[in-house]
Amino acid sequence: MREFAHYSFRRIFKQSIVYGVALGSFLEIMNILDYTLGFQEQSQVVNNAKYMIRIFGLLLCIIIFRKRSGGYISFEEAFVFSLFTFVFAMFTCDTMVCITFNLYPELLHGKIEAMKEALMNAGVSRRLVKLSANYALWEKNPYYVILSFVIWTLFAGPILSFIFALMMQKNKASTN
Repeated sequence: MREFAHYSFRRIFKQSIVYGVALGSFLEIMNILDYTLGFQEQSQVVNNAKYMIRIFGLLLCIIIFRKRSGGYISFEEAFVFSLFTFVFAMFTCDTMVCITFNLYPELLHGKIEAMKEALMNAGVSRRLVKLSANYALWEKNPYYVILSFVIWTLFAGPILSFIFALMMQKNKASTN
């Protein structure tokens, strides 16, 4: 088993599952609150806030992991932990989104109606509004959710993990 500075790969993997599932569950709870409380009227503001919370949530997971590992983490540890945490968070959230929209289709239809209204108020053509609404229906489709998951984890995951690993690395040798 590959050993990092002071953590085994297996331990990093197990910790990333815990943090990723917790972060993904929190993100889905935010989505459900968004759909049920009617925050969709300010959809762009809410979407931007949710993306920022995702990014800072992942960063917070790395900070907590580093603190629990004695305050030090190598670039490798930070990168692997961040990447796996991102993958498990996306997997958890995407799976829960698909399940939620299949069990409660009225949430998806409410989201689509709010999106259509916001686009119409912004002056977007009816044709584009209809295309956007049809596209949003794909969130119920498990194949679309899997494709979205793969794309996010192949492209955004490594980029964010690299940036966060650079930011969070803190070796004992560098602090002396």
